[in-house]
Amino acid sequence: MRFFTPWGLLGLLAVPAIIFMYLLKQKYKETKVPSLYLWKKAIPESKAQEPWQKLRKNILMFLQIAAAAVLAFALGSPYIMGKTQVVDYVLALDCSISMQARDVAESRFVAAKKDMLRLVDEAAPETTFSFVLLGEEPSLVLSGTQEKQEILRCIQDTQVTDGGVAWDKAKEILEAERDVLGGQIVVFTDDYGSMGDLPVEEQVYNKGGNNSALSLLSYSEQEDGLSVLTRLENWGVGGEEKTVTLYVDNAVFDTKSFLLERGESKDVTFRGVPKDANSIMVRLFPEDDLMTDNMRYVGVSSSSSERVLLVTENNMFLEKALSLIDNVELYKASPEKMTGISGYGLYIFDGCLPEKMPDDGFILLLNPPENAYVTMGEKKNITATARMLDNTGLADISTISFEVSKARALNANWGKPLIRSGGDSLAVFGEYQGKKTAVFGFDLHDSDLPLNAGFPILFYRLMEWYFPDGEGALTQHQAGETISFSLRPETEKAWVITPQGGKMVVAPPFPSLPYTQTSKTGFYSLVEEDGSGTQTTQIFGINPKTEGESDLTLKGEQKTVEGGQAKTVHAGKSMRNLLLLLLCAILIIEWRVNCREH
Repeated sequence: MRFFTPWGLLGLLAVPAIIFMYLLKQKYKETKVPSLYLWKKAIPESKAQEPWQKLRKNILMFLQIAAAAVLAFALGSPYIMGKTQVVDYVLALDCSISMQARDVAESRFVAAKKDMLRLVDEAAPETTFSFVLLGEEPSLVLSGTQEKQEILRCIQDTQVTDGGVAWDKAKEILEAERDVLGGQIVVFTDDYGSMGDLPVEEQVYNKGGNNSALSLLSYSEQEDGLSVLTRLENWGVGGEEKTVTLYVDNAVFDTKSFLLERGESKDVTFRGVPKDANSIMVRLFPEDDLMTDNMRYVGVSSSSSERVLLVTENNMFLEKALSLIDNVELYKASPEKMTGISGYGLYIFDGCLPEKMPDDGFILLLNPPENAYVTMGEKKNITATARMLDNTGLADISTISFEVSKARALNANWGKPLIRSGGDSLAVFGEYQGKKTAVFGFDLHDSDLPLNAGFPILFYRLMEWYFPDGEGALTQHQAGETISFSLRPETEKAWVITPQGGKMVVAPPFPSLPYTQTSKTGFYSLVEEDGSGTQTTQIFGINPKTEGESDLTLKGEQKTVEGGQAKTVHAGKSMRNLLLLLLCAILIIEWRVNCREH
């Protein structure tokens, strides 16, 4: 016999303590009585109480000693070695927003964690576990561990998010881990069928909660102020009055109420919001089984113009295209006057470069001479049609194609291609030493791009990339998304302040680090500081995912799956439960004997 917790055997010290108690002399006091007749009858009993006498046979003492010994052995968790069948587990926990629903006691997430902790705690020794968190970015937390305490701690520390689950990626991780571990996949979630044809055991927590949600929030500038639009969707009980309250800079601005049937949606508009507002929030009342999707947040971006300097001999095409962009304040200079320039958000050099590049601002180079930004090939004739690439992230430009007569192929390890002709990159863009930079390897006059209907669209989207505004501005994102910040060219330090008051530095280094701590909704702030210590703050909202999450009704059908393949291992078979049953039996007998004697 072996012991998992040998320190429990310290309980055997109770055995001599019990014996010592039976040997102790009981204290007494003198008392006057009218007769000794009856007291003589009690002499044999009093003899039994004399100290340090030889122990008599006392069944109660033996039962108490047995109970103490059995309890000590049970605390030691004894086991005997033997062969046993063990199933390994790949455990997956759904951390999406719908798991916060309170149609299950406490919440779906809390109930799932409790059952997962119980499964691990009751699993046989030598059971191997892997643990996967299911979220917008599913992750393998533990792989192939037999340390129960480690996986119990990981499960206990797991927090629910306000986002969704990337089920396709989750399926790939679970399938790969099952192939390595060879065990049973157990998914703790709130719907059936999320894993498709992958054989998994689904532990589902769903009682069809009552829920309504705000699924959209946006604003637009009007003559009388900002117009705010939100959308109310009802997946719960029909005929209930729903109230939407608008908050501007954390103060109540307006309230509207509606009656919605189940499955019905309603667009709600608020007008006259001050243009100088910094933040807008909408909230839905009354509360329901899922409260997180009752609120949405958006920051209000500034609409100031950006100063752009175009240095060119005479490029009327480019000048005309840039002058049509609303938030661009265009300035023009000749190459002879480009020394010592500063104070602009973007510098465009067409066919020229200054001896010293500006310290501030972003850079756009058109047909430049040799430079430190890119490696340039020899100028050559181009026969293949030049095309915009599909995966640039710039909207509405992938269909643009044009002809160019001469160009130089570009190579830049800091950027990605924007325009290709055959196998050559004719334009690249990205961040060079912390500054947004784009380089074109051809003269616009050597192409028919300026005559193409997509020419103004291309430069409009480029200006949006340099200076995000409107849809591209940092105003709101979905929980779980990774955010890449577009910092000002003069920024030397930048950090994010969370709704809880936490602070995370995102720059330096440059380019800024992607921000991934977006699992919780609320207002966040991006703070940028330049060399003089001047700070600018942009508020943005992180909003809950509602699509596929706010409808709390049970989806899919339960499927029967075969259990995971068991393995035979030499493991300890615990005897603790058997000893605890024996202890209960001894205590019952001791109680019965004690009742009879008294």
